[in-house]
Amino acid sequence: MALPKEPRQLMINLMYLVLTALLAMNVSSEILNAFKTIGKSIANSNKAVEERNKLVTEHFQEYINDEDAKPEKREKVKQALLLANQVNEKTEAIISELKKYKQLIIDASGGLDEQGNIRQIENLDGGTRVMIEEGNGPKLLSSLKKFKDEIAGLVPINMDKMVAPGVGNNVRVFGMLPLNFETDKSDNNPDGDWSYGNFHMSPTIANITLLDKYASDVRASQSLALDEIWALATGERQNDLHVTSQALPDYAVIVAADNNFVLPGEKYRARIMLGTYNKKMNNLSFSVNGRTIMPVDGVAEYTEIASAVGQKNVTVTASFTDTIPGTKQTQRRTITMPKPANYYVGEAQASISLDKMNVLYVGLANPITIAASGIPAGNINVASENCTMTKTAGVGQYEVAVAKAGTDAKITLTGKLADGTVKNFGTYKYRVKLVPTPYPMIANSRGGKMAKNLLKAQAAVFAKLDDFAYELKFPVTSYSVTLQPKSGDLMEATATGELLSSPTVRAILDKVKIGVRIYFENIKCKAPDGIRSIGSVNFIITE
Repeated sequence: MALPKEPRQLMINLMYLVLTALLAMNVSSEILNAFKTIGKSIANSNKAVEERNKLVTEHFQEYINDEDAKPEKREKVKQALLLANQVNEKTEAIISELKKYKQLIIDASGGLDEQGNIRQIENLDGGTRVMIEEGNGPKLLSSLKKFKDEIAGLVPINMDKMVAPGVGNNVRVFGMLPLNFETDKSDNNPDGDWSYGNFHMSPTIANITLLDKYASDVRASQSLALDEIWALATGERQNDLHVTSQALPDYAVIVAADNNFVLPGEKYRARIMLGTYNKKMNNLSFSVNGRTIMPVDGVAEYTEIASAVGQKNVTVTASFTDTIPGTKQTQRRTITMPKPANYYVGEAQASISLDKMNVLYVGLANPITIAASGIPAGNINVASENCTMTKTAGVGQYEVAVAKAGTDAKITLTGKLADGTVKNFGTYKYRVKLVPTPYPMIANSRGGKMAKNLLKAQAAVFAKLDDFAYELKFPVTSYSVTLQPKSGDLMEATATGELLSSPTVRAILDKVKIGVRIYFENIKCKAPDGIRSIGSVNFIITE
């Protein structure tokens, strides 16, 4: 990536390093707020560069109107202004596209609140949906690459002729433009896909800051192209042109840890950065708990092996040599963070929560939830014995099916730690039972006395199970009915299903009189593990 000459753009490049160091992390609220601060700094810088580029463009017209300038120079600047206007038009077009994608991501993250702030800066889905699932990431990348090619192609090669060489024909300027699209490859992104590497499961505030960073690169490219065109037309450089209304923000130390929760034996890794600073400053160094760490391109990396369980504090100090404004003196000043960074060393533990009760039932999809401290759900592996596990939609959620009661089901958990090692969390045993047998009911009664007309009004025989963790239905599949009249032979009938509507059953019910007994027997229902016999229900008929 080409290094810009302006201190302001050097600062933006540092912010980009800050951003790329944080994008893949499980960021805390402090880091999210740091993104907000960096975003504001980039926005202020972008505004300053935009104003400067407007001044440069105005200088073209002022030169053309200068009667003291040589006619041949004025004519050359007139041709250069046509190229400068094209640079500006293409710049505003790509800036507009970046703003459009910013707004889409903000809308996908709850929009803005009454104060104009993004409602869900920590949202991990907005950027993923807008830029990856909806295919806008490749579109933006294509537009940015096209912009870079076209901007370089608008800068003439020949100083005598202000003619654009066309796309791909100014390799020198192309190599100077700060736009860079390389993406590191990883296990999750083996092809180095730009959209995935920049927007997949990244917080909304990080996505917005990244788009602002590309807007900064676009503005810097515009500035470089305008300066080159101006220099070729006039033979002069505009190094002294600047906007004084925008000041650089204060210095700030940023400590960004990959994970604030680590397990014994794992590495605690933190990236330490001094944000929004002038890269020309000398002797930049960091001290962590008294140990000096030298940065590379403004970023220092600190690692230590986690030991005893508990909270660990890290005190960070940044040191650098700075020039006192308006003088050539230098002073050594040290910045110490007002509160230390910290991380927590925890025990490696795993748990399986049976969402209903601590028993697995034959015939049911028993829901369970699996979690392991300090390990993402995607890095947990499960193995089962005497049961079958099916992954469901929720994080760490499964359904377990068992086939035989009386044999324990076993689930073994292993997890991949951040350093790549695999930890075995052990095997969990669970009892396997049949679903309890329901009882039969007619008219919400399990037997005893029943009014004649109430019995005749009933439509079906039902099976019911009280106080069970699952809401199950047990449809009755068959039954028999016997009426013992006061005189004469017994009346009997059988029926399939639960209804009391068959002709033979209705004939018996029509013969019911006060004082007789009626028996509903051999009642069977459909249970999760098959057909069950659930007994009988008998009534003495009253008025």
